[in-house]
Amino acid sequence: MSITVGKLFGNGTVLYQMKLLAGQKGLNNLVEWVHIIENDEVSKFLHGKEVVFTSGMLNNNDGWLLEYAKKLYSAGTSAFVVNIGPYTKLIPDNVVKYCNSVNMPLYTIPWETRMVDVTRDICYRIMQREQVEISIAATIKNIIFKVGDLETQILQMERYGYLRDSHFCFIVISIDKETDENKEMDMNKVKVYAERIARSIQELYISFSYNECLVLGLVNYSDYNINNFVNTFFKSWNQSLGKINMGISENKVGIEKQAENFNNAFTAMKMAKKQYKQVIYYDKLDIYKILLNTRDSDLLKEYYNDALGKLEKYDKENNTNLMDFLDMYLKNNGSVQLVAEKQYIHRNTVNNQIKKIEKITNYNPLDLHEKVKFILSFYIRDIMWDYDDKCAVAQIILVTWSLQSIMWQYIMKIS
Repeated sequence: MSITVGKLFGNGTVLYQMKLLAGQKGLNNLVEWVHIIENDEVSKFLHGKEVVFTSGMLNNNDGWLLEYAKKLYSAGTSAFVVNIGPYTKLIPDNVVKYCNSVNMPLYTIPWETRMVDVTRDICYRIMQREQVEISIAATIKNIIFKVGDLETQILQMERYGYLRDSHFCFIVISIDKETDENKEMDMNKVKVYAERIARSIQELYISFSYNECLVLGLVNYSDYNINNFVNTFFKSWNQSLGKINMGISENKVGIEKQAENFNNAFTAMKMAKKQYKQVIYYDKLDIYKILLNTRDSDLLKEYYNDALGKLEKYDKENNTNLMDFLDMYLKNNGSVQLVAEKQYIHRNTVNNQIKKIEKITNYNPLDLHEKVKFILSFYIRDIMWDYDDKCAVAQIILVTWSLQSIMWQYIMKIS
């Protein structure tokens, strides 16, 4: 949970007589805490994403402040505030130039403004912001999972600016690494990275973790801005931190209609993983959308088993790969020549395999109607996991969030 530098110091000129000297492009840097540091060894005191105040008590040579600024930037500082007075009378031009070059906002406050008063106010605002974001995330989850009174929850969202007729787009992000070591830390890096991009585009933004994934709620973003978020995310993402799969829901209006939208984002993410793609938009799933919205899952499974069930069983019993062969044949539009070239086999071998498949399944891949049946069955195979997951997880979701909602209400009563 954090707040941008620009949001934090938006009224700083009036309240603290603050002046922004440099780093205006870094106003979307996220802030999690604030420190007053006079020691040269700043890295020992910082975790990153902090605002640092100093009066420059150790500022005893012309190059001190520039070196101090460089150390702050190396430690991941979000913004730098200098208390102008007896220790630091002015900001050298080379410090201003450096902060501009690294997009680290540099502010000054007059000596009459006490740093302790400013930092206390900032700490309070950060903590207040964190509580608001926790409340917003808890409320939207209750709406999604149908826990509690819907109208009360909508009114709660509206108090924070999330109107009932707002547009919501959910983005589900999964990160995969070779090992699960430091997975929580890696997910937090994704969260901070995504939040910085999102808040640079639009202020209304929700994030929470669910089922080992990061869920983002982009509120009142235009379709252009959603695409801008996605493109910016992948353009600068460090692949060494993990492989990202992203699923994006439709940009749907109405708070009360977001349960399905949320599930669709997860469906798109799972399809991205299955198809080895970085990102999939739910509204571009084409025929998968029709199949996923077929309420009778037994009908789909029956259709699949009728077309491919026997072939799948044959492969398992005889250690063959006719299923993969048929899939390749269909994806190459039934071209014997292309399949032969890709499989490094003779055309006659391809024809013999096709005849064998027809004998096992009783369906002819050369017949247009029966070819379509095979193609549709492969589509069904791709989404059959979704029905199983939804049935198994739905009850867990409901129970989990019901318990969390009860605990949250209890905490609010006793606090």
